Amino acid sequence: MRVQRGSIVGGVVFALALAPASASALNFFELEVYPATTEGKGLHELEDTSSFVANGRRPTDEELDGEDTRRHRLLRTSLEYNYGLTDKIDVAAYLDLDRPDGKDVEYAGMRFRARGALWDKGRYPVDLGWYLEAEVPDHDPADLELDFRPLISRDVGRFSIDLNPGFELPTVADERRTFEFDYAARLYYRWFFDLQPGIEFYGGIGQIRKPDTSREQEHYVFPVLYGQLARGLKISGGPGFGLTRGSDPVILKLVLEYEFSFPGGAQPSSRPY
Repeated sequence: MRVQRGSIVGGVVFALALAPASASALNFFELEVYPATTEGKGLHELEDTSSFVANGRRPTDEELDGEDTRRHRLLRTSLEYNYGLTDKIDVAAYLDLDRPDGKDVEYAGMRFRARGALWDKGRYPVDLGWYLEAEVPDHDPADLELDFRPLISRDVGRFSIDLNPGFELPTVADERRTFEFDYAARLYYRWFFDLQPGIEFYGGIGQIRKPDTSREQEHYVFPVLYGQLARGLKISGGPGFGLTRGSDPVILKLVLEYEFSFPGGAQPSSRPY
């Protein structure tokens, strides 16, 4: 079964590599780091991930011309429904919305995602999983984008590390571009049962074959707190700070998550992350 699973993941990567080349940008609707483990069969999850650009970067020429949305005081929200299809596979659907400064809420796109674990947590020194997403963006030249990420997790004492390198490819687009590389990572400390501090990292280099210049790339660091308000009800958030000229100087992030199940399904996790 493990060999079959590995063949499926390998086939996905190989298929993406043969697809026509394109690119995309760091997805600010997906400011989340995933562990290599899944939620459990039959577990339902509702989640709201919101970010607000408290201090935006200097507008680009495209933003000044009205081709792109200005980032300063931009509110983004992603509404997610996640379901534990099996003990090792989750599926999810997302509705993405944004609200530019002083304007109405706008539809920004939809996403569909599957992710899975290759083995039970703790069976080997490093936990491995996979993530595959199809995105239908509204504010983008591409009509369809595919995103594949290997998921890597490791516990070291009370510390936990999650790494999500990402390879994104617009497959239906007017212009031909190559894979783009981005990343999400975090380190957190299991301090108290219901409150745990951590630090998250997000960024991207642009197209792998032709990376953006260091000034154009976006990289962020987020000090965060993960908390549990009640069984199945979780909250996390913190300020993000841009590390390059092309990044927004300050972004605020808040995540609200509610897990529930029906008789026979997996029970909500007691962890705040």
